[in-house]
Amino acid sequence: MEFFKKRSTAIVIFVLVVVLFTFIGARRSLNKACREAEAAFFDKSLLHADGYYTCPGEQLDYCVDYATRLLTVIGTDGPWTDAYEGLVQARLGLMDALDGRNIPEISQANQALVEAVTAVEAAKDSGAPLPSSYDDYDAIVADFGSAQAVLDDQAYSDHILAFQDDVLGAFPANILRHLLGVKAPETFP
Repeated sequence: MEFFKKRSTAIVIFVLVVVLFTFIGARRSLNKACREAEAAFFDKSLLHADGYYTCPGEQLDYCVDYATRLLTVIGTDGPWTDAYEGLVQARLGLMDALDGRNIPEISQANQALVEAVTAVEAAKDSGAPLPSSYDDYDAIVADFGSAQAVLDDQAYSDHILAFQDDVLGAFPANILRHLLGVKAPETFP
Protein backbone atom coordinates (compact mmCIF):
# COMPACT_ATOMS: atom_id res chain seq x y z
CA MET A 1 0.00 0.00 0.00
CA GLU A 2 2.91 2.30 0.58
CA PHE A 3 3.60 2.12 -3.18
CA PHE A 4 0.32 3.88 -4.01
CA LYS A 5 0.98 6.68 -1.57
CA LYS A 6 4.08 7.88 -3.40
CA ARG A 7 3.82 10.98 -5.54
CA SER A 8 5.76 9.36 -8.42
CA THR A 9 3.26 6.50 -8.53
CA ALA A 10 0.36 8.93 -8.74
CA ILE A 11 2.05 10.77 -11.60
CA VAL A 12 2.69 7.51 -13.50
CA ILE A 13 -0.93 6.39 -13.01
CA PHE A 14 -2.18 9.81 -14.13
CA VAL A 15 0.00 9.72 -17.26
CA LEU A 16 -1.16 6.18 -18.09
CA VAL A 17 -4.82 7.18 -17.72
CA VAL A 18 -4.30 10.25 -19.93
CA VAL A 19 -2.49 8.19 -22.59
CA LEU A 20 -5.17 5.48 -22.47
CA PHE A 21 -8.02 7.95 -22.91
CA THR A 22 -6.08 9.78 -25.63
CA PHE A 23 -5.72 6.51 -27.57
CA ILE A 24 -9.39 5.67 -27.06
CA GLY A 25 -10.40 9.12 -28.30
CA ALA A 26 -8.03 8.93 -31.27
CA ARG A 27 -9.38 5.51 -32.24
CA ARG A 28 -12.99 6.74 -32.05
CA SER A 29 -12.15 9.85 -34.08
CA LEU A 30 -10.31 7.91 -36.78
CA ASN A 31 -13.06 5.29 -37.01
CA LYS A 32 -15.68 8.02 -37.31
CA ALA A 33 -13.73 9.80 -40.05
CA CYS A 34 -13.31 6.51 -41.95
CA ARG A 35 -17.03 5.68 -41.73
CA GLU A 36 -17.96 9.21 -42.84
CA ALA A 37 -15.66 8.91 -45.87
CA GLU A 38 -17.18 5.51 -46.68
CA ALA A 39 -20.69 6.97 -46.39
CA ALA A 40 -20.11 8.65 -49.76
CA PHE A 41 -20.77 5.22 -51.28
CA PHE A 42 -24.47 5.61 -50.48
CA ASP A 43 -24.93 9.38 -50.26
CA LYS A 44 -24.78 11.14 -53.61
CA SER A 45 -24.54 14.57 -51.98
CA LEU A 46 -21.06 13.69 -50.69
CA LEU A 47 -19.54 13.17 -54.14
CA HIS A 48 -19.39 15.48 -57.07
CA ALA A 49 -17.94 14.46 -60.41
CA ASP A 50 -17.86 16.98 -63.26
CA GLY A 51 -21.08 18.70 -62.28
CA TYR A 52 -23.02 15.44 -61.97
CA TYR A 53 -23.88 14.08 -58.56
CA THR A 54 -23.67 10.33 -58.37
CA CYS A 55 -22.61 7.58 -56.02
CA PRO A 56 -22.02 3.85 -56.47
CA GLY A 57 -24.94 2.92 -54.21
CA GLU A 58 -27.37 4.82 -56.44
CA GLN A 59 -26.01 3.22 -59.61
CA LEU A 60 -26.24 -0.23 -58.03
CA ASP A 61 -29.87 0.43 -57.14
CA TYR A 62 -30.43 1.19 -60.83
CA CYS A 63 -28.71 -2.09 -61.74
CA VAL A 64 -31.08 -3.97 -59.42
CA ASP A 65 -34.02 -2.23 -61.12
CA TYR A 66 -32.71 -3.12 -64.58
CA ALA A 67 -32.26 -6.74 -63.51
CA THR A 68 -35.86 -6.77 -62.26
CA ARG A 69 -37.08 -5.40 -65.58
CA LEU A 70 -34.95 -7.93 -67.46
CA LEU A 71 -36.55 -10.75 -65.47
CA THR A 72 -39.99 -9.64 -66.63
CA VAL A 73 -38.84 -9.63 -70.26
CA ILE A 74 -37.06 -12.99 -70.53
CA GLY A 75 -39.55 -15.20 -68.73
CA THR A 76 -38.94 -18.54 -67.04
CA ASP A 77 -39.76 -21.04 -69.76
CA GLY A 78 -37.58 -23.34 -71.81
CA PRO A 79 -34.10 -22.10 -72.65
CA TRP A 80 -34.44 -19.14 -70.27
CA THR A 81 -34.80 -21.21 -67.09
CA ASP A 82 -31.11 -21.32 -66.11
CA ALA A 83 -30.44 -17.70 -67.08
CA TYR A 84 -33.57 -16.59 -65.22
CA GLU A 85 -32.61 -18.44 -62.03
CA GLY A 86 -29.05 -17.13 -62.18
CA LEU A 87 -30.31 -13.57 -62.61
CA VAL A 88 -32.78 -13.94 -59.74
CA GLN A 89 -30.03 -15.20 -57.40
CA ALA A 90 -27.55 -12.51 -58.45
CA ARG A 91 -30.16 -9.77 -58.06
CA LEU A 92 -31.10 -10.97 -54.58
CA GLY A 93 -27.43 -11.25 -53.67
CA LEU A 94 -26.79 -7.64 -54.65
CA MET A 95 -29.87 -6.46 -52.77
CA ASP A 96 -28.69 -8.27 -49.63
CA ALA A 97 -25.16 -6.89 -50.00
CA LEU A 98 -26.50 -3.36 -50.41
CA ASP A 99 -28.58 -3.81 -47.25
CA GLY A 100 -25.48 -5.05 -45.41
CA ARG A 101 -23.47 -2.01 -46.56
CA ASN A 102 -20.25 -4.03 -46.80
CA ILE A 103 -18.39 -2.67 -49.82
CA PRO A 104 -16.28 -5.77 -50.67
CA GLU A 105 -19.45 -7.92 -50.52
CA ILE A 106 -21.29 -5.38 -52.68
CA SER A 107 -18.47 -5.51 -55.22
CA GLN A 108 -18.63 -9.32 -55.39
CA ALA A 109 -22.42 -9.29 -55.66
CA ASN A 110 -22.27 -6.72 -58.45
CA GLN A 111 -19.77 -8.90 -60.32
CA ALA A 112 -22.15 -11.86 -59.95
CA LEU A 113 -24.98 -9.71 -61.37
CA VAL A 114 -22.82 -8.71 -64.34
CA GLU A 115 -22.06 -12.39 -64.96
CA ALA A 116 -25.77 -13.25 -64.73
CA VAL A 117 -26.66 -10.57 -67.29
CA THR A 118 -23.85 -11.92 -69.49
CA ALA A 119 -25.42 -15.39 -69.18
CA VAL A 120 -28.78 -13.93 -70.24
CA GLU A 121 -27.06 -12.34 -73.25
CA ALA A 122 -25.47 -15.70 -74.10
CA ALA A 123 -28.88 -17.41 -73.95
CA LYS A 124 -30.33 -14.77 -76.28
CA ASP A 125 -27.37 -15.08 -78.65
CA SER A 126 -27.82 -18.86 -78.74
CA GLY A 127 -31.27 -18.31 -80.23
CA ALA A 128 -33.58 -18.48 -77.25
CA PRO A 129 -36.80 -16.72 -78.26
CA LEU A 130 -37.86 -13.75 -76.16
CA PRO A 131 -41.46 -13.83 -74.95
CA SER A 132 -41.68 -10.02 -75.22
CA SER A 133 -40.30 -7.46 -77.61
CA TYR A 134 -36.63 -7.18 -78.46
CA ASP A 135 -36.88 -3.41 -78.06
CA ASP A 136 -37.54 -3.74 -74.34
CA TYR A 137 -34.77 -6.29 -73.94
CA ASP A 138 -32.19 -4.24 -75.84
CA ALA A 139 -33.08 -1.04 -73.97
CA ILE A 140 -32.83 -2.73 -70.57
CA VAL A 141 -29.48 -4.34 -71.35
CA ALA A 142 -28.19 -1.01 -72.69
CA ASP A 143 -29.36 0.80 -69.54
CA PHE A 144 -27.71 -1.85 -67.37
CA GLY A 145 -24.47 -1.43 -69.34
CA SER A 146 -24.67 2.36 -68.93
CA ALA A 147 -25.10 2.05 -65.17
CA GLN A 148 -22.09 -0.29 -65.02
CA ALA A 149 -20.07 2.19 -67.10
CA VAL A 150 -20.91 4.95 -64.61
CA LEU A 151 -19.76 2.62 -61.82
CA ASP A 152 -16.46 2.11 -63.62
CA ASP A 153 -16.00 5.86 -64.00
CA GLN A 154 -17.17 7.14 -60.62
CA ALA A 155 -15.41 9.41 -58.15
CA TYR A 156 -15.91 7.30 -55.02
CA SER A 157 -12.62 5.39 -55.19
CA ASP A 158 -10.73 8.61 -55.91
CA HIS A 159 -12.47 10.17 -52.90
CA ILE A 160 -11.38 7.26 -50.68
CA LEU A 161 -7.81 7.25 -51.99
CA ALA A 162 -7.55 11.01 -51.36
CA PHE A 163 -8.94 10.48 -47.85
CA GLN A 164 -6.39 7.74 -47.18
CA ASP A 165 -3.56 10.00 -48.36
CA ASP A 166 -4.72 13.23 -46.73
CA VAL A 167 -6.15 11.97 -43.44
CA LEU A 168 -4.82 8.49 -42.76
CA GLY A 169 -1.44 9.17 -44.34
CA ALA A 170 -0.74 12.29 -42.26
CA PHE A 171 1.18 12.22 -39.01
CA PRO A 172 0.17 11.09 -36.35
CA ALA A 173 -2.82 9.29 -37.90
CA ASN A 174 -0.52 7.16 -40.07
CA ILE A 175 1.06 5.67 -36.94
CA LEU A 176 -2.03 5.61 -34.73
CA ARG A 177 -4.19 3.92 -37.36
CA HIS A 178 -2.00 0.81 -37.35
CA LEU A 179 -1.36 0.95 -33.64
CA LEU A 180 -5.06 1.22 -32.79
CA GLY A 181 -6.36 -1.20 -35.45
CA VAL A 182 -8.46 1.33 -37.36
CA LYS A 183 -9.90 -0.17 -40.56
CA ALA A 184 -9.43 2.13 -43.56
CA PRO A 185 -12.48 2.72 -45.78
CA GLU A 186 -12.85 0.38 -48.75
CA THR A 187 -12.60 1.44 -52.36
CA PHE A 188 -15.06 0.13 -54.94
CA PRO A 189 -13.29 -1.48 -57.88
